[in-house]
Amino acid sequence: MIDPLTGLYNRRFAMPFLREQVTTRAPEAREFAVMVADLDHFKHINDTHGHATGDRVLCHVADILGQSVREGDLVARIGGEEFLIIMPGAGGDEARRTADLLCRQIANTAIMPKGEAGPVHVTISIGVAMGQGGQPLDAATGTLDALMDQADRALYRAKARGRNNVTISARSAA
Repeated sequence: MIDPLTGLYNRRFAMPFLREQVTTRAPEAREFAVMVADLDHFKHINDTHGHATGDRVLCHVADILGQSVREGDLVARIGGEEFLIIMPGAGGDEARRTADLLCRQIANTAIMPKGEAGPVHVTISIGVAMGQGGQPLDAATGTLDALMDQADRALYRAKARGRNNVTISARSAA
């Protein structure tokens, strides 16, 4: 359930949490945001500075992500340098503000690795998709897949636009 390197939740924990957001039947179905975030040019950091520095960068970014979201939001490491952020009850404007803030905070923070002459700078690209709670349980898997696909596509657009930015999916999975 916990990623041993960063201390964040892992994919195994995050996906049931996301399913719960999709199927929750609150008095009125709640909107929520799903973000897929990926460090830009991370392979270059590992190749240039070594994997120990890459691990320090991942831990540093994990700390920033975890400290910059609201209580009740979920941050998970879902793959190498890829993170998932789920914001229950967040609308599109709040998701955009949070994602923009995360990009700025990470870009403006230098990581000083041991034994290095200077700091390592890293940026992150984020794709955002919006979901709506209250989906029937039998439709949840398709909705989950659609949300993750939309967030991934938005992430690819953010990378194509030059990285270190946020793109919000034009469609929502509901």
